[in-house]
Amino acid sequence: MITTKDIVQLMKETGIARGKADTLVADQSLDLQDIDSYDRMSLLTELEEKYNVELPNDVARQLKTLNDVVTYLNGIRPIDQ
Repeated sequence: MITTKDIVQLMKETGIARGKADTLVADQSLDLQDIDSYDRMSLLTELEEKYNVELPNDVARQLKTLNDVVTYLNGIRPIDQ
Protein backbone atom coordinates (compact mmCIF):
# COMPACT_ATOMS: atom_id res chain seq x y z
CA MET A 1 0.00 0.00 0.00
CA ILE A 2 1.32 3.42 -1.00
CA THR A 3 1.27 6.12 1.68
CA THR A 4 1.71 9.88 1.71
CA LYS A 5 5.12 9.29 3.33
CA ASP A 6 6.12 7.28 0.25
CA ILE A 7 5.15 10.17 -2.01
CA VAL A 8 6.94 12.74 0.14
CA GLN A 9 10.05 10.53 0.13
CA LEU A 10 9.89 10.26 -3.67
CA MET A 11 9.60 14.05 -3.91
CA LYS A 12 12.68 14.49 -1.73
CA GLU A 13 14.68 11.88 -3.63
CA THR A 14 13.92 13.49 -6.98
CA GLY A 15 14.17 17.13 -5.89
CA ILE A 16 10.51 17.93 -6.51
CA ALA A 17 9.25 20.97 -4.55
CA ARG A 18 12.60 21.49 -2.88
CA GLY A 19 12.21 22.48 0.74
CA LYS A 20 8.44 22.07 0.68
CA ALA A 21 7.95 18.31 0.66
CA ASP A 22 8.38 17.89 4.43
CA THR A 23 5.77 20.53 5.18
CA LEU A 24 2.99 19.27 2.91
CA VAL A 25 -0.37 18.63 4.51
CA ALA A 26 -1.89 15.46 3.05
CA ASP A 27 -5.49 16.67 2.84
CA GLN A 28 -4.81 20.22 1.67
CA SER A 29 -4.70 21.27 -1.97
CA LEU A 30 -1.21 21.16 -3.45
CA ASP A 31 -1.95 24.46 -5.18
CA LEU A 32 -2.61 26.10 -1.81
CA GLN A 33 0.72 24.75 -0.59
CA ASP A 34 2.63 26.51 -3.39
CA ILE A 35 3.31 23.40 -5.45
CA ASP A 36 3.48 24.81 -8.95
CA SER A 37 2.40 23.14 -12.16
CA TYR A 38 5.96 22.09 -13.03
CA ASP A 39 6.37 20.30 -9.70
CA ARG A 40 2.96 18.65 -10.08
CA MET A 41 3.82 17.36 -13.54
CA SER A 42 7.22 16.18 -12.34
CA LEU A 43 5.58 14.35 -9.45
CA LEU A 44 3.05 12.65 -11.70
CA THR A 45 5.80 11.57 -14.09
CA GLU A 46 7.88 10.15 -11.24
CA LEU A 47 4.85 8.33 -9.83
CA GLU A 48 4.11 6.78 -13.23
CA GLU A 49 7.67 5.52 -13.48
CA LYS A 50 8.05 4.31 -9.91
CA TYR A 51 4.70 2.52 -9.66
CA ASN A 52 4.40 1.48 -13.31
CA VAL A 53 1.04 3.17 -13.80
CA GLU A 54 -0.44 5.62 -16.25
CA LEU A 55 -2.06 8.80 -14.98
CA PRO A 56 -4.19 10.19 -17.81
CA ASN A 57 -4.48 13.97 -17.99
CA ASP A 58 -8.14 13.98 -16.99
CA VAL A 59 -7.30 11.94 -13.88
CA ALA A 60 -4.20 13.98 -13.08
CA ARG A 61 -6.26 17.17 -13.02
CA GLN A 62 -8.53 15.63 -10.37
CA LEU A 63 -5.67 14.76 -8.02
CA LYS A 64 -5.63 17.88 -5.86
CA THR A 65 -4.11 16.59 -2.60
CA LEU A 66 -1.58 13.98 -1.55
CA ASN A 67 -4.48 11.97 -0.15
CA ASP A 68 -6.15 12.06 -3.58
CA VAL A 69 -2.96 10.71 -5.15
CA VAL A 70 -2.62 7.94 -2.57
CA THR A 71 -6.26 6.90 -2.89
CA TYR A 72 -6.01 6.79 -6.67
CA LEU A 73 -2.72 4.89 -6.77
CA ASN A 74 -3.92 2.32 -4.26
CA GLY A 75 -7.04 1.72 -6.32
CA ILE A 76 -5.49 1.08 -9.74
CA ARG A 77 -3.54 -1.77 -11.25
CA PRO A 78 -0.09 -1.33 -12.80
CA ILE A 79 0.28 -1.14 -16.56
CA ASP A 80 1.17 -4.45 -18.18
CA GLN A 81 4.80 -4.52 -19.17
